[in-house]
Amino acid sequence: MKSTPTQNLVLGSSLLTGELFLTIVIASIVKLIEPQIPVFQILLCRYLFCLPLLVIYGRLSLGPQFLKVTNARILFLRTFCGFLGLLFWYLAIAIIDISLATVLLNTMPLFITLLSALMGHDSIGKNRILAVMFGFGGVLLILLPIKADFNLIGVSYALLGAFFAGLMFVFIRVLGKSDASISTAIWYNAFGALASGIICTIFTSFQFLDYTKTDGLHPLVLLITIGIIASFQQFFLAESHRYAGASTLAPLHYLSIPISVIFGIILFGDVITVKFIIGSLVIVTTSGYIFLRERCQGS
Repeated sequence: MKSTPTQNLVLGSSLLTGELFLTIVIASIVKLIEPQIPVFQILLCRYLFCLPLLVIYGRLSLGPQFLKVTNARILFLRTFCGFLGLLFWYLAIAIIDISLATVLLNTMPLFITLLSALMGHDSIGKNRILAVMFGFGGVLLILLPIKADFNLIGVSYALLGAFFAGLMFVFIRVLGKSDASISTAIWYNAFGALASGIICTIFTSFQFLDYTKTDGLHPLVLLITIGIIASFQQFFLAESHRYAGASTLAPLHYLSIPISVIFGIILFGDVITVKFIIGSLVIVTTSGYIFLRERCQGS
């Protein structure tokens, strides 16, 4: 069993912020190539090309025992929920705007807070719950009212992704107390490659190597890029939850909203309304309040 690291909210938050930025970068690439490459094939390559750097780093840092884990049950739960969360996230961004999908994904902190309290992994104070609820109100302000072009399937995918990702974060926190984050990340990505490979075999055909070049980069180059970026994303994600509690980090996930807005406007021409801006400000302000409060209390 490895030793539990000292709690460090600043370090944990910085790592998670980096993970959020890389997540939006990957999402943007997925949305750009999805019309040419099916989501399940993108998912397969994301897991497959993510593995080499993780394995190399794990072997160098942990030695021959880099695949050893002691909490196999929680590892399976983390892996299964993580796979479903990522699958639904990719399905969502393929058919709805990245900015909207990110807003819906940010219902995840509410799931994390409630799940952490129910599972007894974190102590949840009244002020933190109220603050997260206020942030969720900002999400509703952006989403409502529902219009005629409302994409129910895309929204459902995004909400399912948020739920399973919330479960994954809680399990990551538990794993951080007993197992090396790099080991759990390797097992997660190996499972993801296997599972998505099976899905591709059943439902699609492997044709991405035969795609012709476009005016930009060859699709295979972008697929490899997704995997490499995901290597760093996985490390930042796992490490962040070793240094701070899941419910403490939960509000910081709201920072993905302004990041996705910037990418959405520049790359996809997303239209951002005043209501969207106001709701985003509510969410980001709430996140900042909770972050500063937890830092002052040293929790």
